Amino acid sequence: MAAVIDQAGRVAEPAREIPVALTTDVLVVGGGIAGVMAALAAGRSGAPTLLVERFGSLGGTGTAAMMNLFYVPYAASRGLVRELFDRLIARGGAIPGEFVVYDPELYKITALEMLAEAGVNVLLHTLVSDVILDGAVLRGIVVENKSGRQAILGRVTIDASGDADVAARAGAPFVKGREEDGKMRPMTLIFRMGGVDVPRLVDYVKSHPDDFSPDPLQCMLDLDHHMIRVFGFFKLVEDAKVRGELWPDCYYFRVESVLPERGVLTVNATRVYGVDGTRGEDLSRAEIETRHQMIQLAAFARRDIPGFEHSFILDSASTIGVRETRRIRGGYVMTEDDILAGRHYDDAVGVDANQQNPRQQGGHPPDGKEGGPQDVEARHLIARMFVYEIPYRCLVPRDIEGLLVAGRCLSVDHHADVYTRNQGTAMASGVAAGVAGALAARAGAPPRQVDVRAVQAALRALGVDLDLLSRLGPSPERLE
Repeated sequence: MAAVIDQAGRVAEPAREIPVALTTDVLVVGGGIAGVMAALAAGRSGAPTLLVERFGSLGGTGTAAMMNLFYVPYAASRGLVRELFDRLIARGGAIPGEFVVYDPELYKITALEMLAEAGVNVLLHTLVSDVILDGAVLRGIVVENKSGRQAILGRVTIDASGDADVAARAGAPFVKGREEDGKMRPMTLIFRMGGVDVPRLVDYVKSHPDDFSPDPLQCMLDLDHHMIRVFGFFKLVEDAKVRGELWPDCYYFRVESVLPERGVLTVNATRVYGVDGTRGEDLSRAEIETRHQMIQLAAFARRDIPGFEHSFILDSASTIGVRETRRIRGGYVMTEDDILAGRHYDDAVGVDANQQNPRQQGGHPPDGKEGGPQDVEARHLIARMFVYEIPYRCLVPRDIEGLLVAGRCLSVDHHADVYTRNQGTAMASGVAAGVAGALAARAGAPPRQVDVRAVQAALRALGVDLDLLSRLGPSPERLE
């Protein structure tokens, strides 16, 4: 029966029974980089596993949103992450180096192949609309797709949605955005430009060093090894703003990654502030505004940046990139102080590394003016490498049983999120959640009660290096 409107103008949806379409041991919600790793780890651990994804392909931010680079050096990757990169490299789909640039299309098919080999079932084009609770125990989810409204049951559910959608609907406590005011990092639409004369672009950047970030990770100009990354064009952008050709809050132009031999590069420079990625109207506004910004940026590049004279927009991301929304509150809330101090945890289930300027307001601050004259971090500082452990307690929400999280909705504060929201932590937490979920389902126990030492042993068996922090310290010069 359809919903009806009563005389008071309210919409009433009649009660109905929902068919159970599938039952599994480990149910992973979200097929981004965290969800792919969670499902792969659970499948490799022997658990019947189902991965549910709202898009028609896997990879999430790394593919649909076009953020197709991994910030940690290839030499430092381990376990399932290293295996994924090695497969991509073998088929010409990734460039290893100080960071790993990969082909989004080859990532999609490679992820599907690895999941199939691990016995993981994948359900695409499926949106989670509700959760199924038995008291404080999560038993599964309600989904909507072309087959209609259905229920999927799982012994353990892993929320890898990025926005903690499952955890929030289940009633798990969370914080959204910055703790003191709820503001969130800006959204971005990434797009690609073709027809770029990359050597000419590199020559220009080298001859104008004062107009670019001094950070060697932000400005990489190694044509021989295909490592090109540029953050700056500060003066050119300001001149364009004076002429009314760019919007007032634009302060830089950024080439995020590039395949020089094809003359194709990725632009990460659109920004919309004051939006909430858990609100449909805000997502729509951000998509619309950033597409107008994309047109301005492409015209600016053709007109003002050497090497772009004959460039064109090749394509744009199929979804807006969301940097920050909900973060759960688990048994522990990790802080930036923990990261800077190199804190060790008895329940560490992952180790990641990230380059940041500590105590700065970086990482795409919610207040805007990123890259502007007052942004000392972007214009003058060189980031340091920080290695940090991820405790299991940050994956387990308070108050709800049968649920784990992975990805950027971990139990961390806003300042730690600068480090942990990136792909390295998403992958590491995904592998950890997948292994823990498989062990919990096998034991018939809630994830909160799983033997962390057994999880750590299983992770090491999959090639995860849990000793990296002990071996290198919290701020090594290099990471290998």
